[in-house]
Amino acid sequence: MSGSDETCSATVSVALCITVSLGTPSFAGIPATSVVTSTREVVAGDYDDREGYRSDFLGERFEVSLPQVSRATDDVLTFDDNGRQASVLRYKHFSVVMSRSRRMCFLSACNIDGRLSKKSARAAWKWDPRIPQAQQIMHECYGNPPKFSRGHMTRREDPGWGGDVEVARRGNEDSMHVTNTVPQMQAFNAPIWLALEDYSLQHARQDEMHISVFTGPFFSTHDRAMYGVLIPVAFWKVIAFIHDDTGRLCATGYQMDQKDQLPSAEFVYGEFDSPQLSVATQVPIAAIAERAGIDFGRLVDVDPLAGRHEEGVGATAPLQALEQIRFLR
Repeated sequence: MSGSDETCSATVSVALCITVSLGTPSFAGIPATSVVTSTREVVAGDYDDREGYRSDFLGERFEVSLPQVSRATDDVLTFDDNGRQASVLRYKHFSVVMSRSRRMCFLSACNIDGRLSKKSARAAWKWDPRIPQAQQIMHECYGNPPKFSRGHMTRREDPGWGGDVEVARRGNEDSMHVTNTVPQMQAFNAPIWLALEDYSLQHARQDEMHISVFTGPFFSTHDRAMYGVLIPVAFWKVIAFIHDDTGRLCATGYQMDQKDQLPSAEFVYGEFDSPQLSVATQVPIAAIAERAGIDFGRLVDVDPLAGRHEEGVGATAPLQALEQIRFLR
């Protein structure tokens, strides 16, 4: 600079590009999970190509219809689907049926092809534009503890399969709709329930087999409200597949509750009680059907525990290991 006291200034325009990556922080050497985001507004027409759950997925001889809500039929949410009334939200490889009063799903039904399973990056949570946002729960009860986590019904990895990467990615991203979630305490995913989910997917991958998985909450008059949302306490899962040894259709049912994880001061259930707290149990599918008010069709008859419900046996012993699961009568 010269000895002048005057200050020289100039205005320079610089194009600045900032890339922000959202994901889970890395701890103890565990890699962070990337999150795929999109700025394009999604519209109902974007879902016209979604086939959803397929009843013939296990083979024409083993058709398994989408379970039907049999008790609270008036509470099933309907919506306009290209000029006709529909009640099934179809996604890539899975479908969801919603409860109008509870603003969450009665059930989520997924087809899994173990031969074509692929890993995909985690996507951001999203609304489904086919139904009003007022019929979905995005924020109210979800957040850091003591609020709830968004518990997938159809697990993120389950529909993430296909003949090419794009198809698998679409299934993965579709699982991130809030219509596919139910409030769950973060501690709810006890080891055996998580192991059961891993078992079904890994077994399909290893044996290169097709399976269909149905999951949902038990809605109860005992459910209490937190953050303006009625919180389900218990959940069910039904897995249908062709048995390796018999070559026949087989289905097994499970239930688990998160009562132990819920704040006791907020939840007083009176006569509602379960001896299997926080532990998954294999139960007759007929018992799930009765408690959930859902018709599982032929799956009740191909359950290895079929008949035990009529005999007054509601559940087997709590599952401490996957080897306890009964697949044959």
